[in-house]
Amino acid sequence: MKEEKKIQLSAVHKSIIKALLYYDIFNYPLTKEEIFYNSCVNTLSREEFYKQIDFLNENGLVHFNDPFYQIEKNPDLIARRKKGNQLAREKLKTAIRVSNFIGYFPFIRAVYLSGSISKGFMEEKSDIDYFVITEPNRLWVARFLLVFFRRVFLFNSHKNFCINYFIDSKSLEIEEKNIYTATELATLIPVYDINLYQKFNDSNNWVYSFLPNIQLAHLQKNNSNHFLKKIFEFVLNNRIGDELDDFFLSLFRRYDQKKFKGYQDQDFEIAFKSRKNVSKHHPNFFQRRVLEAMNKKVEEFENKFKISLTIA
Repeated sequence: MKEEKKIQLSAVHKSIIKALLYYDIFNYPLTKEEIFYNSCVNTLSREEFYKQIDFLNENGLVHFNDPFYQIEKNPDLIARRKKGNQLAREKLKTAIRVSNFIGYFPFIRAVYLSGSISKGFMEEKSDIDYFVITEPNRLWVARFLLVFFRRVFLFNSHKNFCINYFIDSKSLEIEEKNIYTATELATLIPVYDINLYQKFNDSNNWVYSFLPNIQLAHLQKNNSNHFLKKIFEFVLNNRIGDELDDFFLSLFRRYDQKKFKGYQDQDFEIAFKSRKNVSKHHPNFFQRRVLEAMNKKVEEFENKFKISLTIA
């Protein structure tokens, strides 16, 4: 009986499979170009890289459904992606308009689109997520004003106004460094920005150790502070502003501790990072769930094909 030939995988092959496995968590097939951008290896030209994708397809390790690639062939996911891409294009105008509106609020220095819409995919139930950078020592004043506006004027709807991550302009480097945070940062879409985008990217150039081929979105223009915004900020540029910021930090922290009191201390700190220079509100532990799902998918793939996806 003829022995089956074992396929030898290079680091590039493994990086292709891992990119597809990562997006398979979200049921999202990728184009060749997207696989290239999401590869963790950059030793080949784009043309040579594409040939390695074809090799994996020819050997049944990935599946092609023009123009998308998947780990498992599933036409329904192709249709789902096309529908979601179209919806994201339709919602982008709203997202840009709201981003610029958020920029009118005092102490806001940058607003970037994040989450699903920054990947160009939305479902009917999806929220529009925003990543916000504030003036130092006024993060919690800014957050309070935005939450107050949402509760009073939007009846606390998160649909087009989901702001769950704030940092200040002196704390631009993101602490958690993994494939999830790298992907989230690499896909941010800058809409409103006051001379911070380049500095933000420079502070997080560790992203390239996970995604060396990634192309970051371009900032279309730099913004400036509105006259009324400057007046409001001037009024709070004193000890009262400092005390208000401390008060709102304490207020939000107590609220979260009361509402989510079932969390262990360590888990609470991860899900609800509430410090002077950062506010992260992710009660569903989405980052941890994604990383765990990725490890599981890699393990299942390795067991199925009897190969290792470890890249030396």
